Amino acid sequence: MLTRQLEEPGTGTPSKERLRALAAFQQRALCHALTFPSLQRLVYSTCSVCQEENEDVVRDALQQSSGTFRLTPVLPSWPHRGLNTFPGAEHCLRASPKTTLTGGFFIAVLERVEVSSSVSQAEVLAPELRSSSVTKRKKRRRKAAAAPSVLP
Repeated sequence: MLTRQLEEPGTGTPSKERLRALAAFQQRALCHALTFPSLQRLVYSTCSVCQEENEDVVRDALQQSSGTFRLTPVLPSWPHRGLNTFPGAEHCLRASPKTTLTGGFFIAVLERVEVSSSVSQAEVLAPELRSSSVTKRKKRRRKAAAAPSVLP
């Protein structure tokens, strides 16, 4: 990325400290996005060729999502795949400046795993929310039943 070359001239990659900070931010952002209940598919893309910002972030996000998301293949005909650092990384796409004449980038598509119809997605994602919404409904029903009825 051109701005990185301006930040640290001659290195082509950020310092280890900067790389850790970028990866930590990207990890938080990706994991937060995966908590959106209606999210079905997410494209994670960076203008980086650093494993720490790419495969490592995706691997950790998948582990934290506890099987709710999986990687789906990105442009299967593209010859340059993710680094073989975890099972499924081959579904990711990489472009390096040396082999693709680009600035270098990474793409991963995470897709929500289908849940069987007998269990609602809300129950799988947040059982604590389900129980609290049931409690709220019960309270509303009790309140409505206890309210004096006024007939016109």
